[in-house]
Amino acid sequence: MQLADVLAIVMLLVGVAAFVMGGLALSRASDLEAFYWLVVGLAGVRSSVQTMRPSNT
Repeated sequence: MQLADVLAIVMLLVGVAAFVMGGLALSRASDLEAFYWLVVGLAGVRSSVQTMRPSNT
């Protein structure tokens, strides 16, 4: 397993944890906090996918 694989897995876990935090914030009706966590989750999952996507070089 290479360093990029480990980094992608860590970013994916951070993204999933942020989505969970966003869901919990939605259940508390804290809209701004939920929006923040959902955006962080989206960025984490997207960066994980971008890290693992093969490049055309």
